[in-house]
Amino acid sequence: MEKREKILLALFFLLLLLPPALSLFTSPAYWIRVLTSVLMLTSVTLAQNILLGYTGYPAFGAVAFFGTGGYATAVLMKDLSLPFWLSLPMGGLLSALLAVPVALSLMRLRSHYFAIATLALQLALMELVSNLEFTGGAYGVNLPIYRGPLGTLLFYYLFWTLALVTFLLNVYIDRSPFGYALKAVREDEVAAESAGVNTLLFKVLSFTLMAGITGTAGGVYAYWITYIDPASMFDPVLSVKIFVALLMGGVGTTVGPVVGAFFLELISEIVWSSFLELHGVLLGLLIVLTVLFAPKGFLGVRR
Repeated sequence: MEKREKILLALFFLLLLLPPALSLFTSPAYWIRVLTSVLMLTSVTLAQNILLGYTGYPAFGAVAFFGTGGYATAVLMKDLSLPFWLSLPMGGLLSALLAVPVALSLMRLRSHYFAIATLALQLALMELVSNLEFTGGAYGVNLPIYRGPLGTLLFYYLFWTLALVTFLLNVYIDRSPFGYALKAVREDEVAAESAGVNTLLFKVLSFTLMAGITGTAGGVYAYWITYIDPASMFDPVLSVKIFVALLMGGVGTTVGPVVGAFFLELISEIVWSSFLELHGVLLGLLIVLTVLFAPKGFLGVRR
């Protein structure tokens, strides 16, 4: 493990100390919510890095699996009265299972064709959920408020755990034979096939990993906010933020997605709370500046 990764791993564990430290203040709930949002974006950005960073396939519609996992968790809890601890992994598993036939169909496409196809999948799933009776249609689903001993800190620690596990998975992939196969697909898919790499298999595996992690994040998010609807669970703004965070931090690196997600979410929160009308303007400006001056992200600028 490189020095940067060791430092970031240490910072992950230091985050565990923040909630007790914030409890010394009179209003810690706001910052707990902000940090929970940061860790959520970190999780899904690291998941996208497995697909885009190592395999080279941009899934603009990855939020389709975020919504699938969230709705699956919500429906299992509300209609089947299953506990959250059972509904959450089942929601993530359902997202991963959905990703297999989707990947077999879409990953024969490349570059922007693949990106547009995944975006179409996201919009199609949003319309489907909006018209199904058991999902609550356009009215959405209400979930019971968690009243356990940790309160809202539960979701902070869940996203912390998911972000840490996904970061370690990125570190493993970056140095494993599996990761080398994904990088071979990214660099030259035809050459990888001629060298004996089963490119379709590795592409499906990376897509499934991304979908499973993203779906699990959606399940945690659904229970955290207690009310979900199609617009919130299949939000295209989240798709944009994932890619901006990846671009800012550095696509295909282990540390970059974490740096980009933390920076983007904290900046967005500051602007959102102070200048509501400028939030979209800032997001667009960050994209333009990143592409022009830091196409390889913060880590690329440092190099």
